[in-house]
Amino acid sequence: MSYKASFEVPPPPIHPRDIRETVNADVVFVGSGISGLTAALSAAEAGAKTILLEKSPSFNNRGLHNAAIASRMQKQAGINNDKDQIISTIMEWGAYRSDQRVVKTWADNCDRVMDWLLDMAEAAKIEVVFDPTTKPWYFPNYAVAHIFLPKVQETLAEMLLSNGRALGVDVRFETPAVRLLREGKNRVSGVIAQTPQGDYIRFNVSKAVVLCTGDYGNNRQMVDRYCWQALGRLGCAYEPSVNTGDGHKMGIWVGAAIDDPPHCPMLFDWAVWSKEGLFNLARQPWLYVDLNGQRFMNEDLPWGYECAQLLQQPGGVAWSVWDAKYDQEIPKMKSQCCKNMGPPTYLWNPKQLEEALKQGNVLTAPTIEELAQKMEVPVEAFKSAVTRYNELARNGKDLDFGKHPDRLTTIEKPTFYACKMEARYMVILGGLKVNARLQVLDTEKNVIPGLYAAGNVSGSFFGSMYPTTIPGLTHSRAWTFGRLAGLNAAAEKRR
Repeated sequence: MSYKASFEVPPPPIHPRDIRETVNADVVFVGSGISGLTAALSAAEAGAKTILLEKSPSFNNRGLHNAAIASRMQKQAGINNDKDQIISTIMEWGAYRSDQRVVKTWADNCDRVMDWLLDMAEAAKIEVVFDPTTKPWYFPNYAVAHIFLPKVQETLAEMLLSNGRALGVDVRFETPAVRLLREGKNRVSGVIAQTPQGDYIRFNVSKAVVLCTGDYGNNRQMVDRYCWQALGRLGCAYEPSVNTGDGHKMGIWVGAAIDDPPHCPMLFDWAVWSKEGLFNLARQPWLYVDLNGQRFMNEDLPWGYECAQLLQQPGGVAWSVWDAKYDQEIPKMKSQCCKNMGPPTYLWNPKQLEEALKQGNVLTAPTIEELAQKMEVPVEAFKSAVTRYNELARNGKDLDFGKHPDRLTTIEKPTFYACKMEARYMVILGGLKVNARLQVLDTEKNVIPGLYAAGNVSGSFFGSMYPTTIPGLTHSRAWTFGRLAGLNAAAEKRR
């Protein structure tokens, strides 16, 4: 792309007379999500004078799963994942647009970092559970998910923050970084941040700055620039959000390279009406039909692939259809990760269905014909789709789309249900290019001295689609690369 978007053009320099305070540190970390909290704690453990900047009033966290390949919990459970196969899966989902050296860095280190987190959790009497969920499937899927209870990622973030403060990390909330300090091709020498009162503070570093600012999913201009799948069509599941690409922009302004577009969106199938969370009953692999009442896909795809199919349908939506047997049939679905309605996290509450019915967001009818009328799809086409689907289910083989026979269930017992579904993105997984040490690279693939990146502001890891068969991979990358970036930055020679 030859043109420059406005966010790619560096703003005017901040004049020295506008700097109200100057602070010196070894390492400054920008962003207090999971990657930033892990990185700052790690640098403090290594003896570095550490400052953590965050533009929000508190730390940030999302989701609940944390992937590792062979942690001590997995070994105790007798789980044996194939590391090389997992690396291959990540590369395949990314259409081999990822840097395999960076992916391998994660795979080689995630287990010892998870064990470090488990040691910390044990000392704090925090319960961590392992989710061994897998299922008979046509796609390799892995038992990798670790969950911190009771508040999942919030519990993990609180633990990291508490341990960091105990080691002297200087945490400054509501102090957004606005500019990296770099003269020409010299080292990054610090960062300028802004106080809630609008004053500027200059933070000089003797070692490095580490960017941990998250993705850019709530910066529409950046989404349109780098991510074709989201262009003008998809909404972000997390709105509003502080993730507006601040670290991406600051890196670009000092010469950093960014992943080649299109960037990878983490797509989720979402009930059209839902504003706050996943409606997992409708996300099970029931019968899906388009607005013409026709079946169009294998409904038991990993949900990234499923969303790719949804995006191709009229209006980018489809109807999920099930019947009164759903309570008995849910266990057969063996849905993975965020679709799983059972233990250990029970991502389902029957009250959700009650509320959805009350609000008219889930449609019901005593007959297929009446349901089609409420859905506003062609009645005969829908009846034909249901009849054909029931035939395939009774025969135990999906001759049309190849759904696994375990998830073929008939639609025949009243009451019949329907919920309209669409695709949304959680985050956009494209970032500043890094090497295996998490050092940021410039457009000529040279290291920018004194600058590291971890978490979703870092790139070189994801390609075309997010591999949902490795649940908790982005969180794992955040704390694995956060720890490595923190330790590597702390190990820099003082300047």
